Amino acid sequence: MIDPAPGAVGNGAVPPQGQMGAADEKAPYLTFPDYQWSARDAWKCLGMLVIFGFVMEPVIFTLAHLLPGSHRWYGSGYGFFLRAVPHYGIILLTAAYFARTEKLATFWKGFGLDRNPSEYVWLGVTMALIIRGFAHFMLIHGWGKGFTNYDIVAFKNAAGPERYFFLAPLLLLAPLVEESVNRGFLYKAFRGSYSMGISMGLIVAWTAWTHWAQYSHSWVAAIDLSLLTIVQCHLREKSDSLWDCIFCHFAFNFSLLFVGGTLR
Repeated sequence: MIDPAPGAVGNGAVPPQGQMGAADEKAPYLTFPDYQWSARDAWKCLGMLVIFGFVMEPVIFTLAHLLPGSHRWYGSGYGFFLRAVPHYGIILLTAAYFARTEKLATFWKGFGLDRNPSEYVWLGVTMALIIRGFAHFMLIHGWGKGFTNYDIVAFKNAAGPERYFFLAPLLLLAPLVEESVNRGFLYKAFRGSYSMGISMGLIVAWTAWTHWAQYSHSWVAAIDLSLLTIVQCHLREKSDSLWDCIFCHFAFNFSLLFVGGTLR
């Protein structure tokens, strides 16, 4: 049996005064912050996200092609961005549902978005740039192969204002949504039941699942993303502000623009 983390509810641990544990199945329906997250909530969320992963892309693809003139804009920057919005939106709403944050204020607070970046934000940004630099060093010396990012390549090949819409999911949606889901909720929910090491390992495994194209194609990219995930989990462990993780993620993605656009 896995011992709960300090302050965890369940497995015989005593919940903090004034809080009710999520492990109590007989308790009336509670919402955050009265409802305290546990690994059970994270596993339920992950299961639903896996199911959505198999159905979202075909549904979005079908709906996009049913729209008038879709053949003209589907491959454009505008179309790329419009397809990304419902994808990230469904992921975020799924996490908010299993976190039982039924109001924007509780979502903002529960996921750590209501706090200013802490002093750890610069550590996160620095580590993101070091990891990116390490990977680029490996690749330019031919010690591994990289992974070509479609959005970066499309941005370079497009012309006019629409080319910047190829970057919007990479630089805006991915840092905000992925950090809200992965570190804002999933990691915190796992930490409600498991140790820090196990919780980090589970988030690394989830990152490998959601970025399997990179992991399966390049061991350099796999190490790159795994190290970044560990750094982000450490930031979440040290700071109550999710913005530390968001800026770390943004710096990592933004730096891709300055290393040739692809991991060669």
